[in-house]
Amino acid sequence: MNRKIGVWKRFVLLPILAAVILATGLMPSLASAHATLVSSTPADQTSMAKMPETIQLTFNETIQGEFLSIEITNTAGKKMPVGQATVQQNDERIVTSAVEGDFPDGIYTLNWRVVSADGHPIRGTIRFGIGSDGVLTDAGVAGGAADYTPGADTVAHRAALYTLFSAVAGVILFLGFLLPAELRSTQSITRPMRILFWTSMTLLLLVILIGLPLQAKLFADVPWSEAFGKEILGQTLEGTSSGRMFLLQVLVWLMIAGAVVVNDVMGWGKRGGHWTIVIVGFVLLLVTKALTGHAAGTEHVFSQVLADTLHMLGATVWIGGILALLFYLIFAKKEGIGGIWKKTVQRFAPWAFGSVIALIFSGVVMSVTHIPTWSDLFTSRYGQLIVAKSVLLLIMATLGFIHFRNARRKQEAQKIGALITEFAAGIIVLVLAGLLTNVPTPPPAAAAPTAFSDVQPAEDAENVKISLDVRPLKVGNSTFTVRFTDAEGAARSDWQQVTLRIAPQASPTEETEVRADKQTDGSYQVSGLYFGNAGTWNVEVHGLSDRFEQADRTFTMEVNE
Repeated sequence: MNRKIGVWKRFVLLPILAAVILATGLMPSLASAHATLVSSTPADQTSMAKMPETIQLTFNETIQGEFLSIEITNTAGKKMPVGQATVQQNDERIVTSAVEGDFPDGIYTLNWRVVSADGHPIRGTIRFGIGSDGVLTDAGVAGGAADYTPGADTVAHRAALYTLFSAVAGVILFLGFLLPAELRSTQSITRPMRILFWTSMTLLLLVILIGLPLQAKLFADVPWSEAFGKEILGQTLEGTSSGRMFLLQVLVWLMIAGAVVVNDVMGWGKRGGHWTIVIVGFVLLLVTKALTGHAAGTEHVFSQVLADTLHMLGATVWIGGILALLFYLIFAKKEGIGGIWKKTVQRFAPWAFGSVIALIFSGVVMSVTHIPTWSDLFTSRYGQLIVAKSVLLLIMATLGFIHFRNARRKQEAQKIGALITEFAAGIIVLVLAGLLTNVPTPPPAAAAPTAFSDVQPAEDAENVKISLDVRPLKVGNSTFTVRFTDAEGAARSDWQQVTLRIAPQASPTEETEVRADKQTDGSYQVSGLYFGNAGTWNVEVHGLSDRFEQADRTFTMEVNE
């Protein structure tokens, strides 16, 4: 028992720990976040007297400095004069562009496009008006991002990458830990595994290499025919986190290949320092993918990248182990040594069980971060893919239990079909994983408003508008500020009495009537504990002027806890 624990510590736990520590050192400079536009100047669906000197887009997380685009067109489709979009040096969440010409009165459309720090291109549209000819209603704060659908090439690339990760992981697991000692010199078993390993490694390198022009194509929004341009590839390589991860992936691949060459010379299945290098390198490859995915787009980057890496490690070990067992079963039968199958499956069982635990734990951690509400599991594409992936993993776990039980009962000979079914389900899981890494996560739940502000025409008076401002909009003490204006927008302060009737919409008879006092700026204000519970409330404003003119208006608002 102590010997087995020592082997685990030396060849599994310590290499993984070393890779995680190394990844920790890389993360602060390479990882950032998946961005969402939170505000803009000009704001969406608003009007202003004149065009501001600088266009500003503020995101919730950092933005990469390359492949930025801000374009403005008028109603005739003519492009308006704006400068090159740049990321602010002192705050990488802000993208700005200088206005370089006149903007006559009218309505304009601003189209923006940026690359979030996790490598996802995002875009959106803002419509705004200038002057009296550009009047817009329904004021907002930010233009919504367009719904992003990953292309077939992107999904195929990710699915191929994860499949090859699994094949490599399966061979490492099988030759290093599952293959019985008495079969490690059997060339008919180890030779097909070596062929599978080097075939997978060669294809993995090709997939890694094609990933650079693929990212350039996505970032620059160009067809494949232009994705191999020297300038675009250079921008991607030098100015984006995906480019830096590409270089690291190539270096790690060379490290793994070199260690395996040494391992091949020494004899497959013999453990040594080269195994530690192989395992560290493989985990680092998984970390590089986490650093360019959704995990890097969270507030707690370290924990999420760690969870994503653990998730991919569990999936690749499980699915790759099944692939290795399939190879072994096919060639073992040819050699007439199928009786060793039971021992091999029993050795794989704790690895599979550990992979399931890793998948469940890391999946819960990531889902809590990426799925804001339970309803998003069924209403968003990201959530629906997670549900489908979970169902397939459950099917795989059920089949795995059947294989383990059959091995214990020595019923392994006729179960290759079930093993193929389990592997096929794993491949579908990897395809879904490829989709998940490119489908945007559901937007965070909108923060509850901290204040209420609205302007409405009075119901009983002509050419009078009433504005009501309530701060804070929550249970407890709140300040109510009322203002009156005439048709030209001039303030009116000739109201002899201003009263407010405040009542929950569900219980209108429980109203509180208070009188607002006149302030030096011409407004009328009252403060107090008038919101007794969260929910929908009505505030009726009643004004009586010196000339006995009446102005009434009822405002409805949602009060927070």
